[in-house]
Amino acid sequence: MNHIVKVLFSSAVLVVFGLATATRALDLGSLTSLLGQLQTVSKAAGDSKLVSLAGDLASKAQSLYKMLAGNSAVQGQLTGAIQALLGGKGVTALGAFSKLTAAKLTSEQMKLAKDVGNVGSAYLVQKNFATLEGAQGDVAQIVNSLRKGEPAAALPALQGVAQNAKLTPTQKELAGALVDQYAPEMKKLGNALKEGLKSLPGFGK
Repeated sequence: MNHIVKVLFSSAVLVVFGLATATRALDLGSLTSLLGQLQTVSKAAGDSKLVSLAGDLASKAQSLYKMLAGNSAVQGQLTGAIQALLGGKGVTALGAFSKLTAAKLTSEQMKLAKDVGNVGSAYLVQKNFATLEGAQGDVAQIVNSLRKGEPAAALPALQGVAQNAKLTPTQKELAGALVDQYAPEMKKLGNALKEGLKSLPGFGK
């Protein structure tokens, strides 16, 4: 009887393990599908740099997902970030990418998570600001710096884009989110400056 119980238990474990493996494979397949859709949308936009960024993001995101095996919570955050990116929810995507690096990860996972976040941000910048009048040079600087993993080098150009007078409300919101993520001190300085100006006699009249 004990032998039968052991066999049944072993079979149950194998079934559960098989289901878990299939679930992980399905999730990775879902992520791969989303990334494929992102590349299709990028190609349709007719922007070669956007296509290149989408390909780079796909490669890094898939590698990170596999590296996160067993950490379903962060895998879900990664998939959610790509979904938001594909759905045109730039600020949401940016926040989701940021959460990846706030998780408890190994040093190797953290490095790749930062890479994914930086390339994802670069994609957002290229998609939303590439045609902004007078900002092409700044956009190129931001995209190239983030892609290289050097966000500090993007800060002067990011400031230039954030202060562009031709930003739409949606672009202003995204530019503000980028500043919050990569240059929070810059925003604090700007707010302090505004408060200081308000204290001047006649300001705003």
